[in-house]
Amino acid sequence: MNLPRVPDHAWRTVLAAGAILMAIQLTHAHDELRDVTKPVVMGILWMLGIVVQDCGESIKVGALQVPWTRDCAGINLLWILLALAVWVNRRESSPRRFWIRVAAMVPAALIANTARVLTLVAYRSAFYPSVESPQTHYFMGLLWLVPFVTLVTPEDDRPKSHVVAETLHAAAVVALLAPLAGVPMGGLVCLAAVVALAKCRKQTFGGWRDGLLLGAWGMAGAGIALTNLDSLWLPWLLACPALAPATWIFSWPGLAVLLSTNAVFAMQSWSLWVGGAGLLFAVSREFKSQGHGQGTSLSASVPGNTPFSWAASALNGLTLAAFVLPFTASTVLALGQDTWLPPAVIPSRALGNQGYELKLPDQPDDVAVVCFAPSGRERHHTMQVCFKYRGVTLTELDAPGNLSTDGTRVYKEYFLTGGALLDSYAEYVRHTFYPGASPGVHFIVVAPQEKLSVDEMVKLADRLANQFAQICQKQTATDGARPR
Repeated sequence: MNLPRVPDHAWRTVLAAGAILMAIQLTHAHDELRDVTKPVVMGILWMLGIVVQDCGESIKVGALQVPWTRDCAGINLLWILLALAVWVNRRESSPRRFWIRVAAMVPAALIANTARVLTLVAYRSAFYPSVESPQTHYFMGLLWLVPFVTLVTPEDDRPKSHVVAETLHAAAVVALLAPLAGVPMGGLVCLAAVVALAKCRKQTFGGWRDGLLLGAWGMAGAGIALTNLDSLWLPWLLACPALAPATWIFSWPGLAVLLSTNAVFAMQSWSLWVGGAGLLFAVSREFKSQGHGQGTSLSASVPGNTPFSWAASALNGLTLAAFVLPFTASTVLALGQDTWLPPAVIPSRALGNQGYELKLPDQPDDVAVVCFAPSGRERHHTMQVCFKYRGVTLTELDAPGNLSTDGTRVYKEYFLTGGALLDSYAEYVRHTFYPGASPGVHFIVVAPQEKLSVDEMVKLADRLANQFAQICQKQTATDGARPR
């Protein structure tokens, strides 16, 4: 029996997809390369005449305190840059050129990360006291990677602008994926996103129908921004008609895979059956394909012989600009919005990044209580993602109560939104999924792990969370202010 030959490009696509998934997971792993770029960043700031001070876990830039985490050290950026280099070179036929290009990303990561930290400092200085969201945080770095990845992309018969568009699109997808790796069923979301990304390849504009299709896609993005349905950003980005073939988007496996990139869908108990079936069918078709999977999402034409068109150039530019919409819409729309503050009757201390340490009346001395206001209009992330963004790695405890630990302390999270107190992230996402929903306040109780049993921790945390909710509700009734 003659078995069908699996094309080489399919194996390289699987390798590249694996590299992307590994990079996303390694952004949540332990960092052994801390403080690699700190002297470089501080030196550049000094040369610019900006007073900067090394405070160990942070750097002080003027009056601004910037936490120095593994993201600032650059290891996350290095892993993601290597993954993107593998991705854009997945069709390179020469192993020697392939590995030289991948190796070149190591010094490129140092340069790109230095530029990213400087951009981060400039952003926080401009929007002080607000800070960027986790998605924007990752996107700043990935945006700086695009020029370096473009330099090592193999030459072919396509315009360079197509390569830039594909690279920026992949960077935006990975930036949205990085925080989602820590949510329930995050593995399904990441796998589905990478499979959908493998289908994306820049197409040439061919007529007014393409413009209408892109216009409808852009209006859908504006609708997501206005209704604050952040979980739709990833499927929206992966369904960009300038890259994703329409035959793929509207096929049943395509729809199943794109649905699986929505965090709310992935949290449903039956999502694994629907998403898994779509993923299996999509991957099997990829291996059976003998072409390069260029698709026909827009009207096809020969890339090398396409005449210059101002209309096509304008649509290309608008498409590229749309890739930054998921990372900027919430911040822009939140300009002028009142910042949530803890009730005045609760003693509190600002932690930065919209975080506050509280002291409730019935709170034991060895127990800490913290809460986080939303970043703009964006929904909160899980406790694991929230603390990882602030330099603390948490792992879930194999025990009832939705508890996590950093090795010495145990954590339990709650969400207060619209007067409701919720104690699970899945319930919080369902509660805030409707358009215009308030992101609410993220409330977390932290206690020494060795002093409390699981039941004792849950009872203590429930009591403190209910006390906090009651105080907030009284203040709302008194002055009309609501937690947002």
